[in-house]
Amino acid sequence: MTDTPHDSQNPTPPHPAPPIPMYESEARTVSMWIHFAAAIAAILSAGTLSFVVPLIMWLMYRERSALVDWHGKQNLNLQLTTIVAGIAAVVLGIVTLFIGLFVTIPLFIAYWIFSVVISFMAGTAAQRGEYYKIPLAIPFVK
Repeated sequence: MTDTPHDSQNPTPPHPAPPIPMYESEARTVSMWIHFAAAIAAILSAGTLSFVVPLIMWLMYRERSALVDWHGKQNLNLQLTTIVAGIAAVVLGIVTLFIGLFVTIPLFIAYWIFSVVISFMAGTAAQRGEYYKIPLAIPFVK
């Protein structure tokens, strides 16, 4: 009798299955909702949670569709740019002894409105299957 285990006793672990590609219509819909949900979250949470929904959706579906991967990255970059702009506006306002807030806060509000509007425009383009590049967004996620 040998002390070595048999193959039937220690089977090799199964390899994880590759992600199942999405249908084009499903990819378009998910891509659209990445943008729409971010815009809706920006409105409902005053921009504080607007990056959460696109991040979760992008992480869930990015390997299943190039379109979803593209639009997820685009919207994440937009949301992260908006957060950085808000932090920069406050810091610049404090550094200038709150006088700069008269300039930075209106500029930030204008960019926030831009981010909501451009999210709806990008979502519409995603529904058409277009690879829409969002302007004025820092490419944090490449």
